[in-house]
Amino acid sequence: MKYKLKLLPIVFQDLIKAKKWYFDINAELGEDFKLQVNEEFDYIRQYPKHYQKKHKEVRQSIITRFPYTVYYLIEEELKIVVVIGVLAQKQSFDRIKKRLIK
Repeated sequence: MKYKLKLLPIVFQDLIKAKKWYFDINAELGEDFKLQVNEEFDYIRQYPKHYQKKHKEVRQSIITRFPYTVYYLIEEELKIVVVIGVLAQKQSFDRIKKRLIK
């Protein structure tokens, strides 16, 4: 059973920043990044428990071909995957921890 996918508003900012970075380098690269992220979202919706927990209930999924990680939580009762961040791997996990506090 596929779960629903919910992105926190800040995730849209993460994605806009990352897509702009790749589009500025090359339009095809930007499109490929977008495609890879969407494929990863689909996989997470289908198999949300596949990936390991990074911190408490936060799970992480690495995007193929790009140094970015999707961080998410599972709301099992509602069958919802809540994406709390899509960050470059060089960025500190503390950013995600701060999002959990809010």
